[in-house]
Amino acid sequence: MNISTLKDIKNASINVCFIQGNRQVSNKNVKSKTASIDKYGILVPLMYVKGTKAVKDGCSLMTSDGKPIPSEEADKYIVIVDGQHRYSAAIEKSVSDEEIYLFESYAKASTKELLAEANNVEVEKWKGEDYIAGATLAKPENELLQFANSLSLRGFPISTISLILCWDKHKFTSKKLSKLMKGETVNIEYNFERARTFLDAMSNFTDKFVAKNYAINVVIDLSSEMGYKPVCEALSKISETTIQRIEGITGEENVKSFLKDAINKELGK
Repeated sequence: MNISTLKDIKNASINVCFIQGNRQVSNKNVKSKTASIDKYGILVPLMYVKGTKAVKDGCSLMTSDGKPIPSEEADKYIVIVDGQHRYSAAIEKSVSDEEIYLFESYAKASTKELLAEANNVEVEKWKGEDYIAGATLAKPENELLQFANSLSLRGFPISTISLILCWDKHKFTSKKLSKLMKGETVNIEYNFERARTFLDAMSNFTDKFVAKNYAINVVIDLSSEMGYKPVCEALSKISETTIQRIEGITGEENVKSFLKDAINKELGK
């Protein structure tokens, strides 16, 4: 393994960048890395691939502050595939370029496969939204992932997204998304029409409330008796005043009970 310093790389007129759609840099993670760097410096070199490889593997590049990089300029960059939080923390702490160590991955795996595998050794494990973003990066043509990513960006956790898309919180999971990122075939049963019908019916509620999954669980429960369409139609008719009351209630069971009563009232029960 050939280890270089950031100074060596810059002296060759090469810059550092990230991959668009990869795990978002978390301020919390950067802060924890900053504390470690204060005490010990960078203990583990950052892993990178050449920008040209990343682009060839279907990735889009961006600067560390999120600005897109044209693919034709890829030869001017290296791409960090493991260690972007450590890199961000080092830059924030103004660590000398001579003390930031990096090594190039010569693995035969694609850049997307390296990103998927890197999380297995990452101190701060990936969260659901990280897997969704990573899988969407690996499979940008996949409509299911694009739909899920749009919900993730609205603040919906993966468990709620799975319930909305699959009517089951165990079908759209981080484990399956990790396999997708590695190029494996994964079967996920979902229903776009049903998901959109539910989301349309919840359009007057806040995303914060919908993300808690109280509503989707109530709708799934009631739909077992009469199907989702009449339930969602009744849900869409709930008044603004009632919605405000529902969102102001504390306690999961209390919220679900009140919401269920409100839907049943619209159903004429």
